[in-house]
Amino acid sequence: MRKEKQFLLDEIKDQLADSNAFLLTSYQGMSPNLTSEFRKSVFETGGFFKVVKKRVFLKAAAEAGVSVDSDSLKGHIGIVYAGKDTIATTKAIYKFTSDNKDLLEVLGGLFEGKMCSPQDFKEISQLPSLEQMRAEFLGVLEAPMSGTVGAMEALLGGLISCVDQKAQKES
Repeated sequence: MRKEKQFLLDEIKDQLADSNAFLLTSYQGMSPNLTSEFRKSVFETGGFFKVVKKRVFLKAAAEAGVSVDSDSLKGHIGIVYAGKDTIATTKAIYKFTSDNKDLLEVLGGLFEGKMCSPQDFKEISQLPSLEQMRAEFLGVLEAPMSGTVGAMEALLGGLISCVDQKAQKES
């Protein structure tokens, strides 16, 4: 194998090993401007998009211990490596595919050590963002405490009102 191909193979293998999630895509007929727009939207979520040759990718995946069905890989192949927020990256990909029909198709990928289908990734893209999930969780924790504080304020307010009425009645 030539040095250039070996370097590319090692690079892809290292990225596959280091990534906790990646999506395989098939792209067809994307203009350079659209490709740049797609790369930018993925980059803003912490991920990055890389175009690879099928044979090199399959060999790198096999060496990295990732099993990929070669029959499912059709068209030109691109890999989207998710950053820290896989959900945000997946949302960006599916937003791009909905805005640009028939240019990009998700073929599958790896999410938290498990191979997933395109349908699995579509469901992941519909999950709320990490910040939204944290806010909802804090809201669940805060609701009982707010209710308790409200009840205590009502009791104290009622007591003060009774004392005030009694004082006004006596004077």
